[in-house]
Amino acid sequence: MEAGREGPGVRLPPPVVFAAGLGLGFLLQRVQPLTFAAPDNPLPRWLGALFALGSCFLAGWAFLTFRRFHTTVRPDRPASALMVEGPFRFTRNPLYLSLALLQAGLALLANAPWPALMLLPTLFVIRVHVIAREERHLEARFGAEYEAYRRAVRRWF
Repeated sequence: MEAGREGPGVRLPPPVVFAAGLGLGFLLQRVQPLTFAAPDNPLPRWLGALFALGSCFLAGWAFLTFRRFHTTVRPDRPASALMVEGPFRFTRNPLYLSLALLQAGLALLANAPWPALMLLPTLFVIRVHVIAREERHLEARFGAEYEAYRRAVRRWF
């Protein structure tokens, strides 16, 4: 089988990882309540709404780009095209960035710091168990073309 054709070997679905981090954050929030601001302060809610809307925009843009390139969005399947247009011009991981923005936005909307704090371990798991595998796959599949892209575009933003 040709190098990179077998897929990245991702076993943890990223949406599940983010949902677990968010759920654990809200569980911690219930056990040990914290707040970003006084309950009558609208700033966290406004920022949360902005982050959530930005997340939706970024994810939609990325999904449309995947569709235009006729490649899979699933990280457990082999890539058939190197994504370098749309939001991929600015970040190598727009869908993971959108999920991180959504988690932060929901935490702000709920005025609950724990879900936001759980972004750190969530992003660590994504980086080690998902992104690292995807990057090895893309390097094997697309070689120098991927290396040039990796050098030109940041992982997150």
